Amino acid sequence: MRTNRIIGLGATGLAQSEDAASWGFIYDNSTIKDGRRWVGDEVTVPGLGKFVYSKSAAACLPGQACEFTDTGYVAITTFATSHAIGVVDITVPAATHAALTEDELCGGIAVIYDGTTNAVQVRQIIGNDSSILNVAFNIRLGGPLKVAIVSGVSKIEVFQNPYAALQTATSQLLGKAGVPTSKVAAASTYFWVQISGFTWVTPQSAVVGENGGIGCFWRGNGVLEGADTALAVTTATNDTSQYAGHIVAGSHAGNGPLFMLQG
Repeated sequence: MRTNRIIGLGATGLAQSEDAASWGFIYDNSTIKDGRRWVGDEVTVPGLGKFVYSKSAAACLPGQACEFTDTGYVAITTFATSHAIGVVDITVPAATHAALTEDELCGGIAVIYDGTTNAVQVRQIIGNDSSILNVAFNIRLGGPLKVAIVSGVSKIEVFQNPYAALQTATSQLLGKAGVPTSKVAAASTYFWVQISGFTWVTPQSAVVGENGGIGCFWRGNGVLEGADTALAVTTATNDTSQYAGHIVAGSHAGNGPLFMLQG
């Protein structure tokens, strides 16, 4: 069993050199998985940003976003076994899927439907048994069931860790994961993707920040597009297109507002 880790470099208890950078590993890539890492592990580099250990489904380029390609590991399928409230080990019913190695789905997501109401349970997968293709297999959930699974009624969908299947962005229909820290030449390569912080991304010519339009959006091919162009609008005088966050409670006319700032 394995849960993803969030590592803050420089935190108390983490040894590092005083005269050399300790995060050079975030620029590494290899067809062999780092034995200390698991896909989905996150590292925060002080002053630079957040990075996620990932795996490619095709080539990926720095300076251009890579995108998620996973459309689901097991399509929605009706359970053939029942599982009680409080259980964390469940059996995914036989369905079309590839062969599995032990714990390959760690960091993935199980979506469980009760089949009668909207009592959906979403759980991270922290382990799985090895399996040949298309047969039932067991997974371990990151939290216990709060609603019982009923054989023949309840249903499940299984997703692998989304960061386990990334490629250079090509589509408007696929979500962007972040920016690779190094060039990835082919599929099945382990590498790091930057998801926040300071970096450089290829800009379209319209990314000039005019009229307060400093916010940008991803184009389908993983480069930056100005908000005004992407939304076919003109940012109003005294306003900007930078997203700040959202109101939690209250309003200008009442208490607050209490505000959630989006970094």
